[in-house]
Amino acid sequence: MKVINITCFIVPFLLVTLLSRTFFLVKAQDVAEPVLDVSGNAVRRGVNYYILPAGRGNGGGLQVASIRNRTNPLVVSQNADESVIGVNVQFSPVDPKENTVRLSIDMNVKFTSMVISDSSTVWRINTELIPERYLVTIGGVEGNPGRETLGNWFNIDKYEDAYKLVYCPVVCEICRPFCGEIGILEENGKRVLFVGRDPPLKVTFHKV
Repeated sequence: MKVINITCFIVPFLLVTLLSRTFFLVKAQDVAEPVLDVSGNAVRRGVNYYILPAGRGNGGGLQVASIRNRTNPLVVSQNADESVIGVNVQFSPVDPKENTVRLSIDMNVKFTSMVISDSSTVWRINTELIPERYLVTIGGVEGNPGRETLGNWFNIDKYEDAYKLVYCPVVCEICRPFCGEIGILEENGKRVLFVGRDPPLKVTFHKV
């Protein structure tokens, strides 16, 4: 009677199983943590949110403003009055199939409760208004990741007990953009968002 060595079947099966489990664990670990709103729910693509500073006495919500007698482009600014909730925004992760906003993942940000006749309301980085300053303005392009749209991508990271906005896009593998946290620059009485150093603007997200 012919004897079959089942070891030759068991060992490959175990290897495949172990490799599959290892691959699953690596893939699971690669999925970035979702950004949460103040209610503890994941922030979602296409949903309206207010970006408000964490804590009291830190000013109000975000809006647009003009500086240096320039109405084009308008800058993204923070209202100094904490009773003002500002203009709501939507987030669009770089992966069009991803509906959850996740930590450190590139995304577009746009104001959605305003219409400006000669400009989009998508956020972008601008270095022309104030030389050597990376201001956040509107007038960007949504989607189309790459070198041409490098200034239109932002991400969110944890900061203390809340979050911070960051500019450090990776949508262009061969590009080396200036990276930094989004803070507040005082300019002609306006609180303008810009890519600066510590401290960043600590923010929370409130679903409309």
